[in-house]
Amino acid sequence: MSSENTSSRGQILISNSTIISDEFNKTVVFMVEHDTSGAFGLVINKKSDYSLSEVVIGLPENISQNIPMYWGGPVDHGFISILHNDNSFKDPGLLVIPGVYLSRSYELLVSLLQTDKVQYKVFHGYSGWGSGQLEGEFERKSWVLHKVNDRFILDKDEEEAWRDALKSKGGIYKYFADHTKDPLLN
Repeated sequence: MSSENTSSRGQILISNSTIISDEFNKTVVFMVEHDTSGAFGLVINKKSDYSLSEVVIGLPENISQNIPMYWGGPVDHGFISILHNDNSFKDPGLLVIPGVYLSRSYELLVSLLQTDKVQYKVFHGYSGWGSGQLEGEFERKSWVLHKVNDRFILDKDEEEAWRDALKSKGGIYKYFADHTKDPLLN
């Protein structure tokens, strides 16, 4: 990525496990915002150790206690957000890419939990970078940037998302994903 602050909004960052800290080892971060003031994203392939009912207080009793949450990143674990694909709400939230909305609405969360027709993921925490910080990580080759669709964000099995992201990138990334235990060690 060049130093002219080209936005990664709506794309994924695939971590280079040889450079990124353990927190981001083999992560896929969906970039929600990226401009000259900084960047904000959510790790989409790391399930949290907590269930939704352990983190969000006041959920209706008829909602399952075992709904998983995702670890969105190391910043502010009290920050709860939702990625979903339902545009039928009066305010579905911020449209990040076609078919994926970001919301922080408690009412929207409860509505999503009471339907089985919608795909969603609930996150605590987020990944954030200050002005120029992410660009510096790009220069150090810490991340591989890649475009994906809504199905990758909401459907992808978290266990395979990192390797599948490399495969979908194609070229040398696909070769290493197919032929090595840790594709980015080479």
